[in-house]
Amino acid sequence: MAHVTRRFFLLSSAALSVGCAIRAPADATAPPAKNVRQPVPGQTWRYAKSDIFTRKLVDEQVDRVANVDHTVEIGSSYQEPAAAAKQGWGAAELQKLTGHHNIPAGPLPSEIQNPWGMVAVDPHWGQVQVYETPIPLWPTVLEPGWSTRISTDYKTPADQAARSWDQTMKAQVWESITVPAGQFKALRFTNLIRFKHSDFSRTDSQRSETIWFAPEVGRWVARESQGTYYLANSTIVTPYNESGYRWELLEWS
Repeated sequence: MAHVTRRFFLLSSAALSVGCAIRAPADATAPPAKNVRQPVPGQTWRYAKSDIFTRKLVDEQVDRVANVDHTVEIGSSYQEPAAAAKQGWGAAELQKLTGHHNIPAGPLPSEIQNPWGMVAVDPHWGQVQVYETPIPLWPTVLEPGWSTRISTDYKTPADQAARSWDQTMKAQVWESITVPAGQFKALRFTNLIRFKHSDFSRTDSQRSETIWFAPEVGRWVARESQGTYYLANSTIVTPYNESGYRWELLEWS
């Protein structure tokens, strides 16, 4: 997947604005959430990424603040899990038989926030998405019961057509959650997303998330994402599942 540059972000944003006014970010007038760790170049978060259905470890993802000015750029990379690297004899042969192959380590597209806490370029969903209206990454008011709905459009690098994205975010409850990086007080919130997929054969696409956001970390300490869709002209009446994953924080700095 190609690296997403600031130039692509600016060009895409300009293209989205042709023929219509850019809508203001959701809750743009709301003050920044208090006590949320602010971004500084070099800050990192390392996550274990597991398949949400099988619970098997897929890889480890490292997010790092690469640049902070009028936008915040977070570069990401993935690497072979430490546990997999220490596998004993026969592991490679078993992987060949079971069809589970290690994914080579490498960079992922950058995430761009504009401003901090509002994602404008989002690589989270497997393909990079550039939003016409930046979307909150966490509740702008860190209180249970808060909610917002964002209706915007998005584009992908492979296809410049604007497609609809409708997201409802709801803050649920403050919880104490334990992950490999430790125990944190986190606000659990959910996202429900209905959107038009870039694959025209998919219809009624929907995604859902449960996220635990820890203000002291400045990012989520756990995140679960999954989605469903139907196929046009298919006789199958049950939805298909997208790949679903859970991320848990291993360490941060």
